[in-house]
Formats: sequence, structure tokens, C-alpha cells
Amino acid sequence: MSPLMIPRCLSRRRVLAAATAALPLAGCSVLPDPPAARIYRLDPPTIRPVPGPALHTTLAIAMPTAPESLDTDRIALTLGRTRFDYYAESIWTDRVPALVQTLLVEVFENSGRIADVGRGADGLARGYALETDIRAFQARYHGQGTHPPVVAVSLDLHLIALPGRRTVGRSLLAAAVSAADNTLDGVVRGFDAATGEVLNSMVPSVLRMLHRGQTAA
Repeated sequence: MSPLMIPRCLSRRRVLAAATAALPLAGCSVLPDPPAARIYRLDPPTIRPVPGPALHTTLAIAMPTAPESLDTDRIALTLGRTRFDYYAESIWTDRVPALVQTLLVEVFENSGRIADVGRGADGLARGYALETDIRAFQARYHGQGTHPPVVAVSLDLHLIALPGRRTVGRSLLAAAVSAADNTLDGVVRGFDAATGEVLNSMVPSVLRMLHRGQTAA
């Protein structure tokens, strides 16, 4: 789907909303139902194993933060240097921060390198909390948007030691993958690939920070 269709779709929704508001409350709407949104699942490829013994510690994965434009279930895009938008009538299965948190928990659990992995640090007396800021999670178009976009995923990681909230380390992980074609299915596959690249860097990066934290403790 071309991103150039989006403004027309959004404008149509505004027109429908205005027309609906003008109808008598007791009457029946003669407007057609809006098309159902297509729902996409984020499914990165299998993460490469990181060999080594398990660290006997607890890692709590906090809910990632994100700017308001990305704290949504809508699939984001940028067109040129200044325009931010979303693909029309298409959404993720959950808000982007929740999707990322689930993937982070899964990747650390599946690695077998950390003894105890969970969600959120509330009530955690000792161990480590991984706080993540989502810097980018969008498809980037250049020019008029007629060519396949580059999907950008960028996560800023902060590893915090508990108690005391001492910063152990920070790492910015990013990937940019060209979509195979200029369709929404192709763009979603680009999100899968870019997210997979970031996740493959995630475990080694956090393990290095954990080793530093345990050595300094």
C-alpha cells in the first residue's frame, strides 16, 4: 500500500465523523461501516544463541517508553524529513511498547543465560532492571514514497542495579532494513528483519553490562 493513500483515508474518516455528528441521535445511520483494520503480528526471525553459563541473577524487563507518536498500535511511517503518518486501516496486535517488552522477555528467557527473567521491577529487592526507550520504530520513505521504504528500529537500553538504582550500563542498538517491496506485507517483513537484528545484538550487549555490574558490586 502506498503511503500516499493515507491522507485521503484520514480525511474521509473526518468527513464521516462530522456527518455522523450531524444526524439526529434517535435516528439510524445510513453511512456504511468503516472497513475493518488489518491486524499484523510482529514475528522476528529466530535469534542466534549466545553460548555460555547462566548468570545467577534476576533481570526485570520494564515496560519500554516511547514518544506519543510511537506509543500506539498503529504502524508508523515517515515521508521525507518532516512528515509523520500511519498506514491506513492497519494495526499491530498491541501497542508498540508492549510488543517490544514481550519480545525482550522472550529473547532473554530463550537465551538461557540469565537465571530469572520477568516483567517489571516493582517489588524487586535485588537484581537488575532493563529500561528501554524506543527511539525509532517506523518505515522511512524518501522522495514521493513510490519506492520501498527503509524500516528503522532503534532501542536505547539502560541497565539498572537494584536496590539503589545504580546505572550499570547503557547501549543504543539500531537497525535499518530495506523492505522487499512497497506493499504493507513487505513493510511488515522489514519490521520483522530490523527487529530481529536489534534483538540479536541485545543479549550479548546486556550480558556484557551484567558482567560489569557484578564485578563492580
